[in-house]
Amino acid sequence: MLSMPALRDASPVVLAGGDELDRPVRWVHVLEVSDALSVLEGEEVVLTTGLPLEGSASEAEEFIRQLGEARSCGLVIELSSRLPAVPDHVVAAAQRDGVPLIALGAVVRFVAITESVHRLIVAEQYQGLEFAKRTHDVFTALALESADATAIVAQTAELIGGPVVLEDLRHRVLAVAGTQPPHDRVLDGWERRSRRTPRSDEAGHHGDETWLTCPVGVRGATWGRLIAPTGGHREDDREVMVLQRAAQALQISRLVEREGVDLHLQAQQSLLQALSDGRTGDERDALARAGALGMKPARRYTPAVVSFGRDGPGDEISAGRRARSQVRSVGRVLDAGVAHGIVGSIAPDAVGLVLAVASEAEADRALRRLARALEDPHQSGHGSPVIGAGQSTVSLLAAAARLRSALHVADAARALPTALPYYRSTDVRLRGLVAQLQDDERLQAFAESELGPILDLPEPDRSEALSLLRTYVTHLGSKTATAEALSISRPAVYARLRRLEQTLSVALDDGDSLLSLGVALLASDSRDEIPHRTRRG
Repeated sequence: MLSMPALRDASPVVLAGGDELDRPVRWVHVLEVSDALSVLEGEEVVLTTGLPLEGSASEAEEFIRQLGEARSCGLVIELSSRLPAVPDHVVAAAQRDGVPLIALGAVVRFVAITESVHRLIVAEQYQGLEFAKRTHDVFTALALESADATAIVAQTAELIGGPVVLEDLRHRVLAVAGTQPPHDRVLDGWERRSRRTPRSDEAGHHGDETWLTCPVGVRGATWGRLIAPTGGHREDDREVMVLQRAAQALQISRLVEREGVDLHLQAQQSLLQALSDGRTGDERDALARAGALGMKPARRYTPAVVSFGRDGPGDEISAGRRARSQVRSVGRVLDAGVAHGIVGSIAPDAVGLVLAVASEAEADRALRRLARALEDPHQSGHGSPVIGAGQSTVSLLAAAARLRSALHVADAARALPTALPYYRSTDVRLRGLVAQLQDDERLQAFAESELGPILDLPEPDRSEALSLLRTYVTHLGSKTATAEALSISRPAVYARLRRLEQTLSVALDDGDSLLSLGVALLASDSRDEIPHRTRRG
């Protein structure tokens, strides 16, 4: 108020309460009677020409006492020939009762002051109503869209204009928004800092860092809290309102998503996808986000993928439910202490993991424990999953980048005749390389060019020729072993192989031909099936 032209031009002088000038002003009231308590409601600035102070010293001090009792924000006195100066006993009373006292050295129209201040107050109230409406609209839309926790926290941060964190009761970060990477400035040492901030059933500032917090969940059964770690000591009604609405939206989302993956697993999956996609390029940032989810720093990190095969229904709804169930299964195994790391779905029917280990030997032990736990259908909830593992590394980012290779290893291992607890690229060898290149159009073009004449055959000749070729390649070109495997005579095998050579226009006894055809068969296996080619001519 003192910086506004209507007051500034009147040469205001602060006589008392200079350290209380930051009080919010709710209204401005002109008062020329001594009974202040009958007209004031609190948080008003009182304007007067000094009439209530013209009585005895005790009457003037009583007027100041009433202003203090009424929680007045201040007393502004217009000096004139009738009251050329504020009496010392009035100044002392104002200082004692905590009432800011300002004297105006020039005559001013009080209506100019009240109009200027009230215009700002009404405008601020209108802005508050507009903000409340916008907040209502945002969270109503989120509810109608069945938004997840990540989307709700992101909108909360945008409304507040600062970082917002959702954590669970174990101080693990489930979602974070409103801060540009790297996130370590907000999340560094999160669990330790969060534990120093006591929980409360009400939204407000708490702890050493004066975080603004709001519980999430129904009273008596909270499951997390929202935190705006911006510090400060004054309650911001707008921020409190936004956090409260966000907490309600999160609770509704949790109730709606009964079959969904819990929020901690969702947070892990979001981080894992961000790391594997290269959207987080700072190692310290990655470690801070993983640490906020409960993963302790380690000497090495091992990427692995649990492949569950693709035997379930193919519609989108069923695939989504299956993916959530698979993530829950693997996450439940990790929570049981089998291994330590982060987990998330990275492909249809495939769950990725990054394990935090002290050494390569510990990685092997962790993968074996994981395989044993997932072999139990009661633990995994699915058939017989296959685990593919990538090379361990000292970098979390590098380990996440190798998840794609681990996925190819797991897919390739499904076609191997031998069963291992888990597979590495050295176990799948050429089959693993082909699996990694399965989406390359050049590999598929090569496979079709090698097997094309067979693919042009009608059924059942097509299947019979592929079976003969596959058996012949598997037995390294041995006609005797091929005959035994197919349970037919050697002359019959010789005759069929001659027809196959004529079909393919190659010599099957040639080493290069045998190798090329073998690679082509591996490529066809990696794609599950090769489309029938259009017959020409």
